[in-house]
Amino acid sequence: VRPDHNTFGKGWAERLAALLPNAGLIGIDERTGMIDDGADGAWQVYGQGSVTLYRGGRAHAYRPGQGFVLQ
Repeated sequence: VRPDHNTFGKGWAERLAALLPNAGLIGIDERTGMIDDGADGAWQVYGQGSVTLYRGGRAHAYRPGQGFVLQ
């Protein structure tokens, strides 16, 4: 997990994902959080920025109000 993703976290994320291809990485922008919203494993983004998941060589950003599942 890397906070401050939108200000200086993006620079390390792609390099780290390449070094750890089987790991899941989470970048959380400033003024942003993610909350586990229930037993089904879904998380939701709250705040002003995005949460970016790096998995399997791909990055996907989730905006406030969007939900996602960590696997």
